[in-house]
Amino acid sequence: MFQRIFKKHYSKKYAFVMDTICLIMAMELLNFLNGSILVLRGWQDKLTFLFFSLMYILFFKGYSMFLRFTTFIDISKLSLGLILSIVSYSIYIGADTRAHFNYLLLLFYFSLSLLIFYRLIVKILYNRTTKDDMLLSTLLYGAGTNGVRVKRALDDSNSIKVVGFLDDDKSKIGRTIEGLPVQSLNNKLQKISNKGSGVNQIIITTNKLSQKNKNSLFNFFKSKKVKIFKVPSIDNLAINKGVINDLSPFKIEDLLKRDQIKIDQDKNKKQYFKKTILVTGAAGSIGSEIVRQLLKFSPKEIILFDNNENSLFNIKKELENKKSKTNFHYLLKSVTDLNSVEFCFSKFKIDVVFHAAAYKHVYMTENMPQATIINNILGTKNIIDTAINRGVSTFVFVSTDKAVNPSNIMGATKRIAEMYVSGISLENKTKIITTRFGNVLGSNGSVVPIFQGQIAKGGPVTVTHPKVTRFFMTITEACQLVLEAGATGNHGEIYVFDMGKPVKIIDLAINMIRLSGLIENEDIKIKFSGLNEGEKLYEELLTDQENLKKSHNKLIFIADKQKIDISVKTMILQLIADASNSKSTSSLVSSIKNIVPEFKTTNSNYKKLK
Repeated sequence: MFQRIFKKHYSKKYAFVMDTICLIMAMELLNFLNGSILVLRGWQDKLTFLFFSLMYILFFKGYSMFLRFTTFIDISKLSLGLILSIVSYSIYIGADTRAHFNYLLLLFYFSLSLLIFYRLIVKILYNRTTKDDMLLSTLLYGAGTNGVRVKRALDDSNSIKVVGFLDDDKSKIGRTIEGLPVQSLNNKLQKISNKGSGVNQIIITTNKLSQKNKNSLFNFFKSKKVKIFKVPSIDNLAINKGVINDLSPFKIEDLLKRDQIKIDQDKNKKQYFKKTILVTGAAGSIGSEIVRQLLKFSPKEIILFDNNENSLFNIKKELENKKSKTNFHYLLKSVTDLNSVEFCFSKFKIDVVFHAAAYKHVYMTENMPQATIINNILGTKNIIDTAINRGVSTFVFVSTDKAVNPSNIMGATKRIAEMYVSGISLENKTKIITTRFGNVLGSNGSVVPIFQGQIAKGGPVTVTHPKVTRFFMTITEACQLVLEAGATGNHGEIYVFDMGKPVKIIDLAINMIRLSGLIENEDIKIKFSGLNEGEKLYEELLTDQENLKKSHNKLIFIADKQKIDISVKTMILQLIADASNSKSTSSLVSSIKNIVPEFKTTNSNYKKLK
């Protein structure tokens, strides 16, 4: 009952009133015991002391987190406030502090005791009437300053009970902070709340948690129905009545991304500073992130080239809210239209091109080879030919691991685009670089948002095959390395990104379910749907003819340059012509196979074609 009344009616103003009563009681008690000493001679003096005391308590934020345990910090603030109020009062009335030292000391003691006693009584009553099973038992990862601030912010919450800290700092493990234990994951922590109930959620309060420790944290709690959250930068933390408003869930990206990638900022700055840069596919997942990261290097202009109206509108609205000296230009055009491409290069004196425009969804492109050829191959040809003719200094082509030993139309067309770019790179002065990497988490059409939607609906989560394995990297990581390759590359190389260890899609699905605080095949069913057309079990990053050598960055490798025979170039041009003239699907696919002999169709009607 007390809890309900307290939550509904109690506020800081009532705490202010109770503090007033406590201070009056302290003065009356003191006058009763020391009636012969007339320092507080009347109500005017008493009101003066009250004024100074309450003013200093307010000044030191004595009511900001009223419901938390009264800690040493709280006592220190109250003590300092009372000392200053007594000194101010003595100066105001002209009392001899030395003559009345014992009296003033007793006044300080009685006032502080009653203020602390009142706070402890409120907290005890509140805790005893709070049902622990109605609260979310919460661990805070990080027992530093940020962790303490978050703990205090949560102490007045009606739904959360902080039960302890986790930390990897050996100097903190075993200590008690804010009345709560600090433990490590190695302690095999199972049940730590006061009544032995399990932990409901973890809140990561530090931005310095290593990737290894993130994975350890998740692996430790993955078998329990525990949700993991993280706070933003502590300086931007929004707190309203003891509730943190902007906790964000711990995502699969947080498990798969690496520790912060080291980028050669000086070379990037030199390459992109005050330059005019064209980004094709600028409204897509990769293109838009390239634009965002380019802003760090203050280019003069960025031309956003894309044929998707809605997506281009969204990135335009986003960039309008950024404070940047860079000028943005938006072109709603297609890379397949040579006139549009030439218009762009004639209007702007472009220094650098990032060509990210492509049809990339395997399931869509598999049955649309004509459109895919025109977009992925002809579009690339239009952009790079025009860039060379206009004297662009650097051209960066964004490719994919699906171009390696392709099993589908999308991968095969990207491989042909790679071949065209590699062949033409030997014939001009434009620095041409190809970047190749695997799946990016969170991109449009990736399995991550698909799984998220399925989990939100209660399942089932559909996985094509239990053995399907893919390489993954976050969009941010991939684009950082694309910019790095563009700034440090020489000419004609294929830059292959270190994707880390391949990930089984079934494991990805399980981890995403566990991150939601659920258990696979208990709360959320997993269903196998069978391989899609053009889908293969494993992806690769290198062809049989390519070898890798190290670059300046440990996450970027350089594949051997491949010389493309003139006859292959002729075949590519003929393929583009045939697609433009709407040749039959079987004819187009056969031509693709002639250009890319390693193209082996799987789960497709094209398997019988030669």
